[in-house]
Amino acid sequence: MVRPALGVASLALTARSARAASNYNMVDVFDATNFFNEFDFFTQPDPTHGFVQYVDAATASRDGLAGFTEGGVYLGVDYTNTTTTGRPSVRVTSKKAYTKGLFIADIAHMPAGSAGSSSCGLWPAFWMFGPNWPTSGEIDIIEGVNSQTANSVTLHTAAGCSVSNAGSLASTKLLSADCQGNEGCTQDTRASDNNYGPGFNAAGGGVYALEWTDAAIKVWFFPRGTDIATQLSSSSSSSSSSPSPETSTKTPDPTTFGTPLAVFAGSNCSIDQHFADHSLVFDTTFCGDWAGKTWASDAACAALADTCEAYVGANPAVFSEAYWLVNDVRVYQTAGSGSGSGASGGGGGGESKKRGRRGARRSGGGAVEGRRWQG
Repeated sequence: MVRPALGVASLALTARSARAASNYNMVDVFDATNFFNEFDFFTQPDPTHGFVQYVDAATASRDGLAGFTEGGVYLGVDYTNTTTTGRPSVRVTSKKAYTKGLFIADIAHMPAGSAGSSSCGLWPAFWMFGPNWPTSGEIDIIEGVNSQTANSVTLHTAAGCSVSNAGSLASTKLLSADCQGNEGCTQDTRASDNNYGPGFNAAGGGVYALEWTDAAIKVWFFPRGTDIATQLSSSSSSSSSSPSPETSTKTPDPTTFGTPLAVFAGSNCSIDQHFADHSLVFDTTFCGDWAGKTWASDAACAALADTCEAYVGANPAVFSEAYWLVNDVRVYQTAGSGSGSGASGGGGGGESKKRGRRGARRSGGGAVEGRRWQG
């Protein structure tokens, strides 16, 4: 179990050819030096109807739900108190928004059940979305619920986008080709037990890479300790959101990444038409329109309580490992990509259906002076 060691200071992420890949330049780095200056805290009701209370920056700092530990950014949940109104948690949204690029996230830990417990009730996600959801699209890079053991990667768009997953790992299954609306087009990954949840954490996490071009959206996962994960983890020596020209030349080359975990492409979806101005999001919610609605059909979870909300509310200790520990997120773009500088990825909220997708409204974040965590 990890607790943040230091408080949040001023709580305020297919190249078509090798040539295209070599033209990437690093435009932003988010890490322990600047993360809470670059992300806002979302405090509105959960658009996916989760059993959650998203807290503001001051509350997150006071209660130890956000901060720094082991050199990374900690984003956690309350695991001490019972609740009948929703478990306190953190959701943060980048102030900058991006159109296309290469996004590298080095993550040491993601939300999961504590040792000896399942991840029942949890719905964590690392994702990105644009204004006026789903018009500008949504990309769910890491997502899952309950006793799920492998990552789900999903796109959500307005009508008129259907994809194939040609070029994905053979073990990855495309569940639906139509990316429209709340359901979206989901790819279930089955290649390993270490790209999501307890398996991810037991292996020390790893590196997720997303490449978004006008031709395709591709996602890779590299487990901790693999050659590419090591290269990507050390590919930037800069910890500033304004990287120097010297460090900007040390760019990853997606043409060397191997077969993607998931590929979304095809002539029946214009990437440029359906995806633009995306902000990055980390969140952990509970139950709601996916984890809650599938509770009864998950035998492992249904055996624990009659409802997801009853289990989550009465068992705080099982969520001691329900936290993100992010080493850094780096954003690379080519000269023709949309810059994220000063942009905002706010958008109207789409109502959830079966799986309760987001399209959530953004909120402003508070700011408090840094402090040491108590307790």
